[in-house]
Amino acid sequence: MDEELVRLAGGRVVVTALAGVMGRDYYTATANGVRHFKALGARDVVAAPDVREDPSGALIALETARLIVLPGGSPSRLLAAVTTTPVGQAISDLLAEDGVVMGASAGAMVLCPWTVLPDHAEGLTVARGLGLVGSLLVAPHWSGSAGRESWLGAAKLHAPEVVVLGIPEESGVLIRGGVLTAVGRSSTTVVTDGRDFAPGQTWEQP
Repeated sequence: MDEELVRLAGGRVVVTALAGVMGRDYYTATANGVRHFKALGARDVVAAPDVREDPSGALIALETARLIVLPGGSPSRLLAAVTTTPVGQAISDLLAEDGVVMGASAGAMVLCPWTVLPDHAEGLTVARGLGLVGSLLVAPHWSGSAGRESWLGAAKLHAPEVVVLGIPEESGVLIRGGVLTAVGRSSTTVVTDGRDFAPGQTWEQP
């Protein structure tokens, strides 16, 4: 799955783990991402400085990317980082230039127009995301609706127009030109209507 993203990007991979706490947590998670993509055979992989500590250094790194990687962690922390700094615009600019953006877990959640924030200071809520992937809301680590009733209820209340994607471990959805393709080890569930898409199957962007 990730090897295909590297192939599609065709250039530098930049990892920025903004879902982590500033300091050691950020740099450990970012380094783990760099090691992962190097192990897949990517030749040019770099860690971006934390934009919350070094805005200019982070932007210089992000502007060289053909693939930006947003690892998982805290959805609330990541959403705040990409919406209160120029990182959100850098991601949008890369997509406009036919680059690639990968979000894992919280990273996938914040790319959507709406995202559930289970770790919000005031309790579980739904907030506006970056709105870069159509009318979608991602429920990561999906193993069925049991235990996710509060997520689904909040999504239906605050964003009834979105299509909820349940994405299991080691799986994902590749979005290109309005077409979604299930990738990885397991099927992705379109929770809104109960359809399952096995890896390799495609469907039209809602």
